[in-house]
Amino acid sequence: MSRKRILVAPLDWGLGHATRCIPVIRELQKQNAEVIIGSNGKPLKILQQEFPELESCVIDGYDIKYRRSGSFATAIIPQIPKLINSGFAEHKKLKQLVKDLKLNGVISDNRFGLFNYNVPCVFMTHQVGIIMPDIFKWAEKQVYRLNYRIMNKYDCCWIPDYAGDDNLSGILSHKYSLPKQTTFIGPLSRFKKLDGFEIKNDLLVILSGPEPQRSVLEEKLLQQMREMKLKILIVRGTPGNENELITPDHINSVSHLNAVELNKAMMESKYIVSRSGYSTIMDLAATGKKAMLIPTPGQTEQEYLGENFHAKKFFYSVPQSSFNLRNALSEIENFSGLPVKDSDNQFEGAVKNFLEKC
Repeated sequence: MSRKRILVAPLDWGLGHATRCIPVIRELQKQNAEVIIGSNGKPLKILQQEFPELESCVIDGYDIKYRRSGSFATAIIPQIPKLINSGFAEHKKLKQLVKDLKLNGVISDNRFGLFNYNVPCVFMTHQVGIIMPDIFKWAEKQVYRLNYRIMNKYDCCWIPDYAGDDNLSGILSHKYSLPKQTTFIGPLSRFKKLDGFEIKNDLLVILSGPEPQRSVLEEKLLQQMREMKLKILIVRGTPGNENELITPDHINSVSHLNAVELNKAMMESKYIVSRSGYSTIMDLAATGKKAMLIPTPGQTEQEYLGENFHAKKFFYSVPQSSFNLRNALSEIENFSGLPVKDSDNQFEGAVKNFLEKC
């Protein structure tokens, strides 16, 4: 029997969509599928570096522009026509890719246009309900209905979370009704808790997300860390960019680490400093590490996750504008981190069922 050829295509907003596709690709390979990577920019570079042996193709991203300040939603709304056009363009592109690459199936991580009626397609998301800023709260249910319609165009919907009350995504995936083809596959992470590593760094700073906010946070943290005599490693989240970051001797920086290297660095670090994106939350749940979370300003999803886990005393989190590293270090021991859970094979079963459809 010939191997199933599966396209895995993450969204290009930040790096989290790409990094959580790493365990997806590994499981597909484990079940003897032939994987083709489809993305653009940094997400494509990350997956090409992680899987240099795999075939890949460029699928243009949504090219969303961000601001140094103000609401994320306010920045997005004027770009909605571009979003819609991008969805139509990638839908048209997929029709050609199915023929040219002889695809048997597609897994889209939050790319809205990658459904096709000739092959089974998966839509993977943790945001069934999208939190709108206060000024646009009136539109939240309409946005959910639009998202629901998009999800319904796919043969399967995968939510990387637990189905019950003891979940990670909260109201993002558990507030609204779900399409009938939805499966909770459990959290996805490229990492796991490793024993036998001694602590070498006081802090591991993991930068990610779109510009200019990635650089804004980098500058803010560097200013605060220069005067602190802590052993610090910064992973800049800039794969393919080898420009050196000038730092004092107690601070080391790298542009990017692959999954094995970053997993090791996490276990060798006392605390993590990072954004509060959902993929980061899943990574912290997999490793059991304590963290200081700094939401990207204006990104309602990250602000909700940071506030939610801070309130539950799992992770310390404050807005970027008021983040003070000394204060965070004095507070972090009051937060427990997330307990590491054993896998229940939901994801393995979901992949098996999908491949049987292909």
